[in-house]
Amino acid sequence: MDEEKQLTEQESLELIASMIAKAKCDYSETGVGALMWGTIITFCSLVTFAGYFLHWDWVSIIWYLPMLAVIPQIIISVKETKAKKYKTHTDDAMAGIWISFGISLSLLSYFVNKYHVPHEVSIFLVLYGYPTFSSGIARKFKPMIIGGIACWILAIFSMFVAFPYTMLISAAEALLAWFIPGLILRGIYLKAKKHV
Repeated sequence: MDEEKQLTEQESLELIASMIAKAKCDYSETGVGALMWGTIITFCSLVTFAGYFLHWDWVSIIWYLPMLAVIPQIIISVKETKAKKYKTHTDDAMAGIWISFGISLSLLSYFVNKYHVPHEVSIFLVLYGYPTFSSGIARKFKPMIIGGIACWILAIFSMFVAFPYTMLISAAEALLAWFIPGLILRGIYLKAKKHV
């Protein structure tokens, strides 16, 4: 029977450091999802704003675009999950938060449209802040924490602003909560990939 080699204290520390380094290189949050949502919501908001002044009757259909974007989001999420070699304890929690957000957003959209709820942008901004802030806290990622807080501040501000100017607030929210954090995440991801 072979005698197992006992690791020295130094070898144990080196092994732990090596495992931590491997986990850091397994950064699979590409930022693509946040960039996509930031771009889509900004685009839809600005088109709606312009459509009001240009009297585009069709402008409301632009909001079907985010519903269609769910398909590439699922593909992105599956691809990032498969690329990840290590799973942290926050991964399942983040999935649950964003799935809950998606379901809540769908239900809220239905109620807002069916019952013509006033200040709907304010309500959506409150909802947008929840998963953004939670993701920032769980991942210790300050740009998303700030983005979530920005959603809530803009929600309050939007209650005192009339349509179509609420669409400018919606565009600002999408940039602050998703697009800018997505750019930062993308930079982190690409930098981590260079060191692999």
